[in-house]
Amino acid sequence: MDNARKSILVSIIILAVSFAAMYLIRIPYNGVGESIIDAWCRLRGGCGSPLLINSTRSIIEQGASLGFFLVVIALTVISMEYRYYAALLGVSAIVFLGVMSPQLIVGSVEWDLILFLIGNMVLAYILKAMRVFEYLAIKVLEASRGRPVLLVAFLSLLSWFLALAVDEVTSIIYVLMLVFDIYRITGYDVKPLIILSVLSTNTGSVALPVGNPIGIYLAFTANLSITSFILKALPLSLFTLGLLIALFSMVEREYLSELEQRANIEKATKMATSFYTSLSHADYSRIKGGLAIQISFLILVGISDHLSRLISLLGGLVVDPHALLAFIPYLLIVVSGLIFGVSRMGEALEKGVEWPSIIFFIALFMLGYSLSWSGTASKLAYLTVLMSSWGGTVSFQFLSTVILVLSAMLSSVLDNLSVIVALTPVAKTIVSMGGSTAVYWALLYGGVFGGNYTPIGSSANIIAVGLSEKNRINIGWAEWLKIALLTTTVQIIVSIAWVLTVGSW
Repeated sequence: MDNARKSILVSIIILAVSFAAMYLIRIPYNGVGESIIDAWCRLRGGCGSPLLINSTRSIIEQGASLGFFLVVIALTVISMEYRYYAALLGVSAIVFLGVMSPQLIVGSVEWDLILFLIGNMVLAYILKAMRVFEYLAIKVLEASRGRPVLLVAFLSLLSWFLALAVDEVTSIIYVLMLVFDIYRITGYDVKPLIILSVLSTNTGSVALPVGNPIGIYLAFTANLSITSFILKALPLSLFTLGLLIALFSMVEREYLSELEQRANIEKATKMATSFYTSLSHADYSRIKGGLAIQISFLILVGISDHLSRLISLLGGLVVDPHALLAFIPYLLIVVSGLIFGVSRMGEALEKGVEWPSIIFFIALFMLGYSLSWSGTASKLAYLTVLMSSWGGTVSFQFLSTVILVLSAMLSSVLDNLSVIVALTPVAKTIVSMGGSTAVYWALLYGGVFGGNYTPIGSSANIIAVGLSEKNRINIGWAEWLKIALLTTTVQIIVSIAWVLTVGSW
């Protein structure tokens, strides 16, 4: 059976199962069900009747939103080339079937993140044209002394640190520019290194609130302090990074062995010498200017909270730090344009931005929000509670484990922030019933680490796949799962043990 017929058959089956599942799952308006329904009604701005979530109209909306979202995932698995068509199909269906109004769909997109992504990509293109990443790639190759194990360690630590210090989006864009230049300079197969960089980025993003939108959301909604992140997330992040590097080295030992044969100190030295001798005085000046711009960018991202307060004070208006963050790349683009060339900005916008990935990203935001709006996510949350009940009694420790695993599984194919937003009312209900705040950490660990499972599990993953394709490096699901399946499963298992320990703190 060819992919086209397979896609049609799979889509029909998924839609049928989705409608049947939403018809069978009913949420009663009592106990935990009442809290979940009330949260859903607040999201919609009121319900009229709390039983609206179980009405025929709502079931149709839920079946459509779940079905078309899963169709997008299924078609992406069948062929990565189908993902853009599938995403546009899903959004069109949600709008024209009346599941959500067009204005709600448009408003559901995190436009500040989209603007930040576009600006980051343009700035990265400019810095790449100024040979900044080529210079850093040579420095990394020199530091690794021709040893692949050291190269793996450097890339992993760099990805991890940038993610926790700034954010996952910045980390993956800048690290991949470095990896692509290593590929261009050496000709090495860098697919495993790209996947490792993404997994390391996501692993680092769990350490501090700034690293991931999930961390920021939970820090505000659950009052999780920076100190609590340092105590309960940072050690786990660092430990799981060590596990990731060790497991990657085991899974890809043949790949590392092949690199060991191809790479040596003499070759790395020759590459460095050839690069340095090719640079003119003007090239050196551009590279130094580019490095200064890159460092300035990282500093501005790191102090964006303080910068927003300063602008608020001087301008007499309220400046949201997350909205301000979206415009920081553009300030540096303006500055870098004086070196890169003002007339070349059109080129940077056209060639620097991975527009198909941006569109795919926007579509996933829309489809993910439709799950919350229709009540699909609420029904999944209610199922989570039922799965953790024994004889009518809820085991809070077991419930934390179930929520961690569920958030990880859902985050592997859904927008992880949407997943966490949908499950947070359940977590709050658990805490109000006497459960431990460890359930919030379960959401954080599951949402972030679960994104490592698939090429579409997080922002960093989607960006990495899109940028790789732009550089003629195609990463399939099989190649991704070969590395991610074992490493991420181990991370999830360690997180479960850790969250049960956190619960006693």
